Amino acid sequence: MSTAHSENNIIFQEYQYFDKWIWFFAFAGMMTLAIIMILLSIFAIVPEAPPILFILAGIPVFLFVILGFVFSKIQMTTKIRDDGMHIKCFPTQWTFKHYPLNSIESYERSKGGLLDRVISWRIRCYPNKISYQCGSREKVLIKLTNGKSLLVDSKRPDELIAALKSMKKT
Repeated sequence: MSTAHSENNIIFQEYQYFDKWIWFFAFAGMMTLAIIMILLSIFAIVPEAPPILFILAGIPVFLFVILGFVFSKIQMTTKIRDDGMHIKCFPTQWTFKHYPLNSIESYERSKGGLLDRVISWRIRCYPNKISYQCGSREKVLIKLTNGKSLLVDSKRPDELIAALKSMKKT
């Protein structure tokens, strides 16, 4: 969305989804292959092994299906409205965290610290900083008037900064 105002006062809006599926399926495939190899070796050594082993082997596969469903729902939403910035990382946050316009002091592009460069999906809380990570290498450092700061991942950091600038001007 552009930085022009819309009917519901949204200046900027960005949705970011979990996009590391190749790594998830690679890990799930390796684990499933390991389970099959272990079962084959058990049945080769002990042909009278109980059939409950097949049920036990299905548990990790079931867990991967559940994890795949949870990962498919991961979403980070960043909105800039007339009243400030709103961030939500679903499923860990069910509601938007609101940062009012008057609490935002400055903003700039950033690479983050050493731990912030790790590509991951999480909210990291430090004593004076909150880092909203969603797998993007681009970040925007937002300093607040209370001395704390936010490090927000964005695939469109220039548009986010432009939206913050336009919000501060009005």
